[in-house]
Amino acid sequence: MNAVTLTSSFPATVQPGIPKLGETPAGWTRAPLGQFLREVRRPLKMDDDVSYKLVTVKRARGGVVDRGSFLGRDVLVKSQFKIESGDFLISKRQIVHGACGLVPEELSGSIVSNEYAVLNGKDGIDTTFLNYLANSILFQQTCFHSSIGVHVEKMIFKLDRWLKFDFNLPPLSEQRKIADILSTWDAAIEKTEALLVTAKAQKRSLMQSLLTGKRRFPEFDDEAWKEVRLGDVSRSWSGGTPSRSRPEFFGGSIPWIKSGEVNAARVTSTGEFITEQALAASSASMVKPGNILVAMYGATAGVVSIAGIDAAINQAILAVEPAHGIEISFLHRSIELAMDKTKRLTQGGQPNLNAAIIRATKLFVPSAAEQIRIAKVIDDAQSEVDQLTVEITKLRSEKKALMQQLLTGKRRVVV
Repeated sequence: MNAVTLTSSFPATVQPGIPKLGETPAGWTRAPLGQFLREVRRPLKMDDDVSYKLVTVKRARGGVVDRGSFLGRDVLVKSQFKIESGDFLISKRQIVHGACGLVPEELSGSIVSNEYAVLNGKDGIDTTFLNYLANSILFQQTCFHSSIGVHVEKMIFKLDRWLKFDFNLPPLSEQRKIADILSTWDAAIEKTEALLVTAKAQKRSLMQSLLTGKRRFPEFDDEAWKEVRLGDVSRSWSGGTPSRSRPEFFGGSIPWIKSGEVNAARVTSTGEFITEQALAASSASMVKPGNILVAMYGATAGVVSIAGIDAAINQAILAVEPAHGIEISFLHRSIELAMDKTKRLTQGGQPNLNAAIIRATKLFVPSAAEQIRIAKVIDDAQSEVDQLTVEITKLRSEKKALMQQLLTGKRRVVV
């Protein structure tokens, strides 16, 4: 047992519960994984002038990914081992967060240090099936209880301990059938994700051309645009946070939007509510449906959304209401484009925003009629993005439910 107490606070990627194996389905085998898996070690003598491809394993079963290629002289840890397609890779320092995965064909021949356990199957187990089994709560719990350390970020995986845990395993033919079924779902998800990437790129291209006047509709070609600052064509304000030491300020009927709740979609719900007393005693401010919300700080800084409810906002949000002659949807997309550019200038980091910076943002504004036309085209593109996002969420949810049934034998497959 590790020294981390059950009262500790764990990240969502960690499953610290006690492993409890359910009833063994008919025809399945209940046995320790050590009966089916073996550790493989392929030591590599590195050459300073040879380039080697290194990999890492992402948390939350995110898979084995390429870290890049490096000359032998630039690889600091000289004790390296070769991995092959079909190996199951476990990060000894990150497995409590689910850092494990199957080595894909394109990464065969890469190298890893002894910070990883490289496993291969004996007779009776398919490593592709094992890769899906790694998504089960039981698997994650056994990995946690096979690790030692006083802090979750410093726990070290003990392979020999983990290989002693019992699992319920179907016959090899059923394992492969289950893996084939789940692989089909993965392919559908990957295809839809690729469509989503394309849809987002098309929307971004439309915004860059339509919102800057580089692309015009023929009926508006002769109409001039004007360059303005956001603060000149809108009213804007931020909010505040009621005192946390006053319990009577919370649990009321007023939704309270925090910057972390600003997302690309319309904001229609909040995690907290405040009272009328809190609103009167603090700088929290109200917004109404249709107001534009710009997150200024934190992980969502630069994200632009629309309020879908009457709510209060905190100090990390700037609310924007357009002046007469400025269409809400057009202004929403114009601010979104401007904030996207700001985030790109920070090279993927969190942009440092405040009300003054946002109000000084330069925009190009056509006639109201052209604004409406532009917004309609971009909103249609956004609808496609939203539809694909919903479809991906649905596919992932359905796959998760199916996987739970297949990996526990509650649903059997015909081989």
